[in-house]
Amino acid sequence: MAAAHQPPETPKTLVTLPDDLALEILGRVPCKDDRASMSLVCKAWRAMVARLSARPPPPLPWLLLPSRFRSHPTFRAACVLSGSCCVHPHHNHLSILPLLLPGARFVGSYDGTWIFLHYGGPTRAHGLLNLRTRQSVAIPSSFLRSDGLILNGMFILAATLSSSPNDPSCIGAAIVVAWRDPDPYAAAMVAAAPPSPRYRRFLAFWRMGWAVACEMALGGAASHHPGVYDVEDVVHHGGAFNVLVNYGDHILVCTQAEPVHQGTWGWMKSELLCFRPDDDERIYGQFVRARHIVASRGELLKVMRWKPRRGQPTSSMFKVFRATKRPQMPDDADFPVAEFPWAWSELDTLDGRILFVGYGCSRSYDADQYPDIEAGIYFLDDGKFYDEGVFFRDHFIRPYPCSDNGKYSEGCVQRCFPKTDKSDHSPPAWLLP
Repeated sequence: MAAAHQPPETPKTLVTLPDDLALEILGRVPCKDDRASMSLVCKAWRAMVARLSARPPPPLPWLLLPSRFRSHPTFRAACVLSGSCCVHPHHNHLSILPLLLPGARFVGSYDGTWIFLHYGGPTRAHGLLNLRTRQSVAIPSSFLRSDGLILNGMFILAATLSSSPNDPSCIGAAIVVAWRDPDPYAAAMVAAAPPSPRYRRFLAFWRMGWAVACEMALGGAASHHPGVYDVEDVVHHGGAFNVLVNYGDHILVCTQAEPVHQGTWGWMKSELLCFRPDDDERIYGQFVRARHIVASRGELLKVMRWKPRRGQPTSSMFKVFRATKRPQMPDDADFPVAEFPWAWSELDTLDGRILFVGYGCSRSYDADQYPDIEAGIYFLDDGKFYDEGVFFRDHFIRPYPCSDNGKYSEGCVQRCFPKTDKSDHSPPAWLLP
């Protein structure tokens, strides 16, 4: 009689798991935090994850969701890679936020988990905080205008850096809103009827460590172009700051002219790239909600976001355009190539791109590096970007809705992020690893 079949011996350690099977498992767990949880199973798993995760794809941004009340701030991070954009509620990056940022507003982010912050109240300061290292860096809250006047109490709408804040040659660029005249904030607080706001946007630059930023002093053709100061987004690409001009969707390319000392202006030079005007402001009764500029695969993209009509908070449609040189012939009688040498060419498909859009912090990734992640556009509810006056009336501020977050793919908006309540101090923000 043949001996009964014996089951295989139970392995004493999981280190015997074949590499091809381990890679198959890890391929379905792209989130680095979820992989860290896998490492807690045992020493063998920890060694396996460390060995097989030597070259993971770049981590995708997290969505930082602020709490409802500034008096008791809490923060949640929604992860695109971790199954239906689930929340990592106890991540150590977030544990310091309630201690350091009571009531602070997110006004952008930079690579390496750096967050731009605005502190309200009388100080009205700005700062950079690294959520990984807990390092904080002061950045200017006032700027020197080209006429020699220093404006205090500015508010950053969008910002980015040329390199890490720890780089001594780092340059910061920001689209700010400030009063046209000397800040009448203190007088308005005691006046029976505060005057109507007199503010506009400025483009400001600074070297890391400076206490005061400097207004961009435009020269040449740029200074005579209508609406060139009405700028909306900025990205550092190709060794220069590329600023999206709202009027005509032109690009203002800004580079350092010469080394300078703090307290001088005119140290940045600019060139205006003029694009052939487009008629896509309205599409079937919809209105442009936002414009973003993204560096992707060595070129610049413009992402336009529409909503059904004014007053409705929900985004409904996105279009993506590539910056292209116009052919020299045939010419256009209304918009000659010599005056408008560039054009925005609409993309029929994202071609495998994953785009995360946000003012000053848009990023592009390739979907083929992330299992089960499809091409699409992830967007966040950046709230009051167009309601600039609200930044100067802290005690009258309306709550940020914080609800228009999601993904746009194949012509549809997906509400993939967790629902959140309105916030009385900050919109959501991307946390860039």
